[in-house]
Amino acid sequence: MATLSQLLEVPSLGLSLLQAGPGDPELSWVSITELLSLSDYLEGGEIIMTTGLSLGADDPGWRDFVAGLSRARVAAIGFGVGVNHDTVPAPLLHAASAYRVALFEIPLPVPFIAVSKAVAGLLRSDELRAARSALQVQLRLLDSARGTQDPAEVLASISQATGRQLALLSGPDRVLASTQGFERDGAELVALDTDGSLRLAIAGSGPLTPEGSSVIAAGAMALGFSVRSDRASDRAERARWELLTGRILDGTFPAETAEVLSPGLSLPATVRAVAVQGAPEDISAWRREPRLGIDRLIGSTEELAGGLARAWQIVDGELPEPAVTRIEQHGLDLVVGRAVAPSGLPLSVRSAVSRLRDLPGRASLYAEPRRAHAIWADRDSPFLEAVLALGHSREHGAVALSREVLGPLSAAAAGGDAAAEPDRDLLCDTLAALFASDGQRGPAAAALGIHRNTLRDRVTRIERLTGRSLASAADRAELWFALRAEELA
Repeated sequence: MATLSQLLEVPSLGLSLLQAGPGDPELSWVSITELLSLSDYLEGGEIIMTTGLSLGADDPGWRDFVAGLSRARVAAIGFGVGVNHDTVPAPLLHAASAYRVALFEIPLPVPFIAVSKAVAGLLRSDELRAARSALQVQLRLLDSARGTQDPAEVLASISQATGRQLALLSGPDRVLASTQGFERDGAELVALDTDGSLRLAIAGSGPLTPEGSSVIAAGAMALGFSVRSDRASDRAERARWELLTGRILDGTFPAETAEVLSPGLSLPATVRAVAVQGAPEDISAWRREPRLGIDRLIGSTEELAGGLARAWQIVDGELPEPAVTRIEQHGLDLVVGRAVAPSGLPLSVRSAVSRLRDLPGRASLYAEPRRAHAIWADRDSPFLEAVLALGHSREHGAVALSREVLGPLSAAAAGGDAAAEPDRDLLCDTLAALFASDGQRGPAAAALGIHRNTLRDRVTRIERLTGRSLASAADRAELWFALRAEELA
């Protein structure tokens, strides 16, 4: 901004500062007047020039004159000497001191128009500097649309240039990125795509300068270009992310491979695998939302029996709630796996798989009102989690407990023990089906697709191999616990 000190430094004017105001006032305009009451016509930041035609040298009215200009927050008073007064009147000088309003002397033969032109020149130079600065910001913002600059960095650049707080919104109220201190209330929304699903929210008070408006326009264009570019190649890009996510979840690729598709993408210290289940159209709508960073780690959609579909997503292990909320907003059911290091994602997948049977299934799709069902593998099984924390060695902890109960049916035995049961998986699935059907053998046999007599023979083998009877509540509890511990471990 143009300031009073810059005006006083113009050598051709010969202005003399008689009384300083608070700081170095910024100039907005210049006005010439001989009126005594001018405050109602001012907006603040003006220089008021006068020759004192209406007041005498000792008139006490000078105090009221200065008081009114002080209330109007003028930048300074310029007094022209040698026309109506040979010197600046003492009451004017005292009033300027009392109200802390800057006062300077304009000597003869300097005309007021020369001061006005000087102020106009300073304002014009300031506007040019602001325009050049805004242009540089705009160029950086537009360049970011072709580069890999994060949306949060784009928002920070806009905020620094305009003093506004901004956020990038998706859907009704999901915040993809924002500047620090952004408050949604009262924010202006700018659509970045044709359907309005992606918007730029702008918060802040006071009028925007033309340069600030142009910076926001350039930033909106940069963000919009980036989004449209992403959507233009969305199908191929999604296929790449699906393939990569599937390989990471099954342990084929290390989690760090994600940097291949997004250089600079850093996975959090802990992650979780989330199974998302629901109607195929709801899964599709959830997947189509704009995504950034780790949110893009979504596997391919799997069609299930009964008109259901399922997909897997990798989320932040310490802060999974935003991703979970986004899934629930689409009316989708989900199972959140245990928090693990990125290298342990297959363990998180297994913990989620073990709880999939607890999801409500197809019937929930038609419930009114529809309510998403969320299961947390670690939060909903605190006792099992406590046991798992004991360790995973063959000598102690969950593995040792499961081996003690299941014997030849345990995973530890299957890992190389000569005494392992060759039909271990078949018998463990039978045992799990019995538990899922609350011990009712008819539904269990139907779920397995076998005859009741075949089920009875398998139960006899299970009881012989484990040394436990399914007719005993205590034995059933031990067998259930051993199976669940192995699934989570």
